[in-house]
Amino acid sequence: MERFAKVFESYGRQFLIRKDENDDGDAALSITTVFEGAEMTVSLGFGDNDDAASKALQVFDQKAADVIGKKLEGCGNAFEAFKALST
Repeated sequence: MERFAKVFESYGRQFLIRKDENDDGDAALSITTVFEGAEMTVSLGFGDNDDAASKALQVFDQKAADVIGKKLEGCGNAFEAFKALST
């Protein structure tokens, strides 16, 4: 069975990791979480390399979710989260 999504919990948040397409129609890995009812998604693009996006989803694990969860710890909204991920 080919997976298209995984869900992780880390630092009090849920993260949905999904093989997707970006706005340009290119293969992407989307990482989604929610802040006060507002959904925040970060998209990692892979161009036309669908296999690379599939591999990224396959290797994304709890440890990777914990790295993101730790960065977002204490963030109260998506703007704070975006700033935290930028550093």
